[in-house]
Amino acid sequence: MTIVLDFGGTGIGLLFMVVLACTVPGSYIGAFVSKRYTPKISILINIALFIISNFAGFLRLQSPDDKPISFLFAAIWGCLLGWFYPTESLIFSMLMPEGQESELAGFYLYCSQIFSWLPPLVFTMMNEAGISLSWGGVQLNIYFLMAGVFYCLMKPWESCLEASKINLMME
Repeated sequence: MTIVLDFGGTGIGLLFMVVLACTVPGSYIGAFVSKRYTPKISILINIALFIISNFAGFLRLQSPDDKPISFLFAAIWGCLLGWFYPTESLIFSMLMPEGQESELAGFYLYCSQIFSWLPPLVFTMMNEAGISLSWGGVQLNIYFLMAGVFYCLMKPWESCLEASKINLMME
């Protein structure tokens, strides 16, 4: 934001305030889509929209003239973040077999933290190699795509719910 869009500290702060403020309507969007369809479909739609908005945003924001447009993308990304995190927690909590909460919560935290270093490392390596910052941002789509593939590999939502209840009955 500083190098490409020529934002100062105040501008960056305002941009992040827009992202933060837009997480609230995003959580309502996520709740609506999850109720209308299923949480699995909701998260897949969210991931697809994240990939599209990342491509559009990182390839569109190329100069200081694009500052006003960056606030639009900040609002979009804020809504998508507000949609993603509650939906991810909803999926996890609904599929949690009773009696395995602490074991799987630890596994969930481990998995969510163990790979958190990878996207910033790849971005930094691309930046240091002289690759455009736009492509450094677009590379985030690889991780969204992998998440989408794993969600697609899940059984249908109703089967997942039944499997979590069957484990309870087998004990």
